[in-house]
Amino acid sequence: MGWSTTHDLDRFLTEAGGYLSSRAAENMLLLSAAQAAGDAHQDARPDGARRGVRRGVRRGARAKQSPERDAETAGPGPLFGWWEPPDGGGTRGAFLHDPDEPLLIAGRAPETAASLAGALARAGRSVCGVDASAEAADAFATRVHRHTLVYRLVGAPAAPGASEASQAPRAPQTRPGPTGRLRTATEEDRPLLVAWLTAFSAEVGELNGDPEATADELLGYGGAVFWEAGGQPVAMATVTRPVMRTVRITMMYTPPEHRHNGYAVAVTLAVSHAELACRASEVVLITDSNRPHRQAAQLGYELIG
Repeated sequence: MGWSTTHDLDRFLTEAGGYLSSRAAENMLLLSAAQAAGDAHQDARPDGARRGVRRGVRRGARAKQSPERDAETAGPGPLFGWWEPPDGGGTRGAFLHDPDEPLLIAGRAPETAASLAGALARAGRSVCGVDASAEAADAFATRVHRHTLVYRLVGAPAAPGASEASQAPRAPQTRPGPTGRLRTATEEDRPLLVAWLTAFSAEVGELNGDPEATADELLGYGGAVFWEAGGQPVAMATVTRPVMRTVRITMMYTPPEHRHNGYAVAVTLAVSHAELACRASEVVLITDSNRPHRQAAQLGYELIG
């Protein structure tokens, strides 16, 4: 069967939704991008496009007709695709290509990524980068920009000093930490949130878009939280909107004057378990492998990819 492509998000979710939802934590970036594509297209389709996106993600059902390859893949806007082995058996890979963003590939088989590179090149699709597993990215690209590590929250904090390799599900226990409390950012916090997002962007360089627009979006769905100590915010974390009941912690920031007090660990731990308690079944953390999250295992996260 190989790769099939479409510009139709609903069809893509019908074909690949089941595969993606079965590995929601690993495919969080692609799922979030697909949801954003559906939201952006909603204005052009006010007759229930959002409902269609959610329905497709939830069901992940196979189309009744045999999938047929789109003759035209070089059109503008996002292009979606799914891969099936020659003998059938269901979807085993997927991709989302927005010309303005890195290509997102789900699936680890190098041969599928290599064949996708050729297909996109023949279609005239310009690719500015690729986010994928190491196996797929190496097969697709000739030069790797950086490696990242994907962690998933699996349990309560481990005892300090325990190695990641020895981690196993364990009963909840109290982990020593700084005093304080977690609270969700509100409209009154907007100036502080914008200032900290601006500082984060200047220091780390990983904020996409304008800090003010980002702050408004985060406030709109409760995606920014503070750790308060002594009645004032001392650290911040942000999370994505839930997709298939999976959220990702995207930013953690502590102003220089409040660092080395354990506040970053405190806010990460608190928001991780708060999300599990209210609106998520999985929480994902993605870090640069050159500076991995040293407390990941102690916070209850396991390396998954």
